[in-house]
Amino acid sequence: MSFTELIKMATCTTTLLKNTLIFRQLTEQDREDLARCANPKSLAGGEFLAMHGQIWPYLLIVDSGVIKIHKVSAQGRALGALRLVEGDLFCSPTIIDGEPLPATLEADGFCTLFLWQEDQILPFLQKNNLALWDLSTLLLKRMRQASEMVENLAFHPVASRVARLLLKQHQKSGADHVNRELTLDEMATMVGSTPVMVCKVLSQLADQGYLKVSRTEIEFINREQLEKFIDNR
Repeated sequence: MSFTELIKMATCTTTLLKNTLIFRQLTEQDREDLARCANPKSLAGGEFLAMHGQIWPYLLIVDSGVIKIHKVSAQGRALGALRLVEGDLFCSPTIIDGEPLPATLEADGFCTLFLWQEDQILPFLQKNNLALWDLSTLLLKRMRQASEMVENLAFHPVASRVARLLLKQHQKSGADHVNRELTLDEMATMVGSTPVMVCKVLSQLADQGYLKVSRTEIEFINREQLEKFIDNR
């Protein structure tokens, strides 16, 4: 990489850090120093960044694309816990407690990101209480997401879990027509089921008039009834 390219990357990374939780609390000089030691990485779809059980003391920010964080059983069944998109930050628990990574990080299509090793990031965080507070807030948010996922798996049937996932997509976009960004396999991973079962649930919801499903999009016909469907399951 040429000197000009290095300067350009550092400038882009500094801007990214300024708009990212935790790093926004640092001084401009600290962000510039961190930008200079950032490790850029690109991944192809399906490529693994880190595996469950691995000692992986890194912090990352997604520059573009999506990183899937999921768990895989001994039988090869995947359960999706989180999707990191552009601008999202992930701090490996290994940095905090030295223990192995509790999930697998995989690229969902081509993506680019920036990585910092433990010894690169900790000195900046440890001297800034506001940054540590932001990190604590982020970890709490992740814990609540995991708790919600466990609750859904334990107390709600597959049909309800699929409907909840669809409603989250609707709320995120704010439109009645939502592009089908998730495959049946991905939806199955996120709700802890199988692609065949997810397909059956989508057909059931369409037959009941809650939505219309095509190969490219989902149209929400009656959101209120879909919410009642969830509550009654």
